[in-house]
Amino acid sequence: MDRKVNHRSVNRSVNKSQVNRRKKKKRQSNPRILLRGIRDALLFFIITTPLVFFFGPYEDTRKAVLETVLATRHAYLVEDLIPKTLLDKLLGRDEANNSQEVFQDMKKINVKYKIGNEITEYHISDKRYEAYVLEIKNPLKVKVAMTRYLKKRGQKTSEMAEDHNAVAAINGGSFIDQSSDGTTYAGTGAEPGGFVISDGKVVYPTANINEKAVENVVAFTEGGELIVGDHSISELKKYKVKEAMCFRKPNIIINGVRQVKDKATEGYNPRTAVGQKADGTIIFLVIDGRKITTPGASLYDVQEIMMKQGAVNAGALDGGYSSTMYYKGNVINSPNAWDGERTVATAFYVEQ
Repeated sequence: MDRKVNHRSVNRSVNKSQVNRRKKKKRQSNPRILLRGIRDALLFFIITTPLVFFFGPYEDTRKAVLETVLATRHAYLVEDLIPKTLLDKLLGRDEANNSQEVFQDMKKINVKYKIGNEITEYHISDKRYEAYVLEIKNPLKVKVAMTRYLKKRGQKTSEMAEDHNAVAAINGGSFIDQSSDGTTYAGTGAEPGGFVISDGKVVYPTANINEKAVENVVAFTEGGELIVGDHSISELKKYKVKEAMCFRKPNIIINGVRQVKDKATEGYNPRTAVGQKADGTIIFLVIDGRKITTPGASLYDVQEIMMKQGAVNAGALDGGYSSTMYYKGNVINSPNAWDGERTVATAFYVEQ
């Protein structure tokens, strides 16, 4: 018996099978399209973000980020990638318009307190940083400490304070050292930068001292006056300087006049600085930073805090991982070094 074939039913089944295969193919290809889209978006982001950052309208953000990195020992990340002429343009630097050196008027300081050891502590909170201030009435109590492991490693600020039986201390100036494999800027604080004077004697360099070499200094005379700015050892001797260490420009305040004009100068980082009021009172300032919610302060911020505290003269010291304040047996700020308090080459301390 012949079998009847329902051609309409067969065609319907074939068409349904073809549709199902097409749908399945579409479903299989969707993840590939999605991944391709993500890849293209990332590629676009990687290519355009640097262009927008460097050449877009975000001048303040660009300057803050670049200055922040340049103020650290990782400055090479910027300097090796960006030609100096372009970098100067991005940061708005104009060497022709750099202000000339301002010389201190020593008559603006009249040291009032030369006995006693009164210290007042302040804490300043800002949305970008936490700042710690110590005001030392008697400037003659401020001394310089240097690592006792010179050319091997530095010491923690608290360790140097305890060595000298100090009531207070802050980290000091610049340092240049090498690791055991010869890598420069190993960060151990083995050797100070520039020169160091303690109790009226040049304690670093230990040999071949060039008394004519000019460095940016933070120094104290035998009368307790703070000196900041560019000076040689021979010049400091004329001022009868007893304590001194070196860091770098810019100066913060000279003769009561602000020296930092750009609000983004050196970006946002932990900071350490020293200032002096008209009556001779010394201001120790340490600012925390490099945290997710509190990146730190610019040198302009340091300047403004010093002005509010009444500083007539002020200079910066080493910041970043080094920034440490010791008071009454404890480190009272939160140093940013990965293992806590960093070893440094020098410190200013307040003797008992």
